[in-house]
Amino acid sequence: MKIRDYEYFVRKEITNVIVNIISKNKTLNIPARSRSGAEISDWLEKEFVTATKNHKYLLKAEAAPEGKTKNPWDARCFFDFKNHREEIWIDFKAFKLSATNSNPDIGTPNKVIKFIEQGGFYLLYVHVYYKQLGNRLRFIESENKIESENKMVKSYFLKDISPTFRRTPSNQLQVNISAIPTYRTRNEFIELLMNKLKEGLERQLEKAQLKLSEIDKKTKVLKNKNSNSEKSIE
Repeated sequence: MKIRDYEYFVRKEITNVIVNIISKNKTLNIPARSRSGAEISDWLEKEFVTATKNHKYLLKAEAAPEGKTKNPWDARCFFDFKNHREEIWIDFKAFKLSATNSNPDIGTPNKVIKFIEQGGFYLLYVHVYYKQLGNRLRFIESENKIESENKMVKSYFLKDISPTFRRTPSNQLQVNISAIPTYRTRNEFIELLMNKLKEGLERQLEKAQLKLSEIDKKTKVLKNKNSNSEKSIE
């Protein structure tokens, strides 16, 4: 099996699990407020573990430890196929319909680099969409008409992220939630990721140098002001 076919197979199996979970639980007793996304993610993590207990390929699924907001994954499992077992990280993202043009942080590149160094590679983003329904929320289809697959769930591996993603000054990766994933090889992703990190650091360096030059100018201004002030006191 070619790697591209394998990746599609893995993503499709996990996505189908999430689609089935949502299809059986279209409404949740969670108010659609600011923390709804995190609560939905917590719920999906636990449901994913339960739903894969007897799965043919998805083994040893586990949810992120409670209270550990810095955990590198929301859920993880091992994909076992033809004597090859691959660790898969999952990051759940729940979006209110009104926020479909937002640019959320999707994690620090450090965890991805460490994951690859340890022999892993596949971080799967799973997007679900919801709207307010009284004191509850309801899962809905995305209004993104470009999507060709199931509109209840959008999934893609980080390696296939839209090339429009960027590194922020706080060292987070960020991409518009409506951006369309682009298939690339694993080596192509490594090159793209490292270039994005370099570009982000160069932008920070340029801004830092500008601020340094402003400090020198401001120092002279403050000293002149202070000199005049001292003279008036004397």
